[in-house]
Amino acid sequence: MWRLRLLPLLLLTSLPVAAQPPHGVSPGGQAITDAVFVRPLYGGPYRHCGGECLKSGTLSWFCTEQQQCRLNCAIAPPSMKCATP
Repeated sequence: MWRLRLLPLLLLTSLPVAAQPPHGVSPGGQAITDAVFVRPLYGGPYRHCGGECLKSGTLSWFCTEQQQCRLNCAIAPPSMKCATP
């Protein structure tokens, strides 16, 4: 009887998983890095990024001058990232 209960679980675990881009690379080919929350005193100029999510309110972080700010409110906690074009 317990074998019949395990059958659906075994079938689900044997399904192929969709290929995803390597960690740190967006589907568009941009390199994604973690945001910096305290302005660094080294490494050149930084861009102040900001955004707002309904549940989290106003958010603030820093990216390097060459990076773009990315905010994703669809996940919890919100994802604040920096993308290199």
